[in-house]
Amino acid sequence: EFKLVTSRLGDKLRVAGTAEFNGYNLDLNTIRCQAITRRVQQLFPKGIIASSVQYWTGLRPMTPSNVPLIGRAHKGHIRHGSHNTSASFDNLWLNTGHGTLGWTHACGSAKAISLLIQGETPPVDFDFVGVNAQ
Repeated sequence: EFKLVTSRLGDKLRVAGTAEFNGYNLDLNTIRCQAITRRVQQLFPKGIIASSVQYWTGLRPMTPSNVPLIGRAHKGHIRHGSHNTSASFDNLWLNTGHGTLGWTHACGSAKAISLLIQGETPPVDFDFVGVNAQ
């Protein structure tokens, strides 16, 4: 109902509440921040001190489905930047695209990619990218 995600980190409460498609913009939306604070106060009336709230924003790489890209990147030449430089990577691994589920999937994704790098198959049924390119 409130569209919030909470995590306890020691004596702190981490709350995430909105995702905004706004390009590479790190500006905080104060109206949304205040709405999140009001919702948290409703849920945990004695759980936070509103004057000590620290707002933050970040950029999250995401796929349209929030299903991450985990595995070896496609081999080949990559063009980068305005200098039209090119490089070839055969050892680039990806663990990205989790979007709103990054915090939730962080440990499992890290374990899966570490197994893939070691040449092992993770014990989860997931369509890992570049697995056959090892």
